[in-house]
Amino acid sequence: MDLHSLYQRVQLDLLLNGHQYKIYIEIAAALVLLYAGITDFRIFKIRNYVVLLLLVLYVPFALVARSWFDIATNVLFALIMFAVLLWFFAKRVIGGGDVKLMAVACLWVGVHCVVPFAILLLLLIGVHVAAVRIGWAKTKTITGRNAISYAPSIAGALIGVMLLGCL
Repeated sequence: MDLHSLYQRVQLDLLLNGHQYKIYIEIAAALVLLYAGITDFRIFKIRNYVVLLLLVLYVPFALVARSWFDIATNVLFALIMFAVLLWFFAKRVIGGGDVKLMAVACLWVGVHCVVPFAILLLLLIGVHVAAVRIGWAKTKTITGRNAISYAPSIAGALIGVMLLGCL
């Protein structure tokens, strides 16, 4: 079997079974997101390998679920969001791990699912703030202000978008 025939077989397999692969990749990403959210909620830390794993999982996901144009617009959107969030990081409004996680989440969400993602994110941040106010969640003092962990809300919003079938 030559390389071209192998390539054609792989393309046919992705075409016929791409939806099945997409679900497996989404499940893996959801597990990683759950880990990131729980870890950040408990110790206010998002490990770089977690963000890198989500980035690596995006590659096969994009190959089976996105067109090249969609991939390019998702990358551009994620880079723009990273730049905007970097400004907030410089102002000490958001942590570095949150910046990286949100940029990767925007890569997954893309411009076509940003509205449901933003709505879910806003709702989950509101729930988190309410939990802090009644004493069910803790805050961390950063430069004299109380800060919440954003990874649980980011993870929940991205998982929510996955469950809605938007991705």
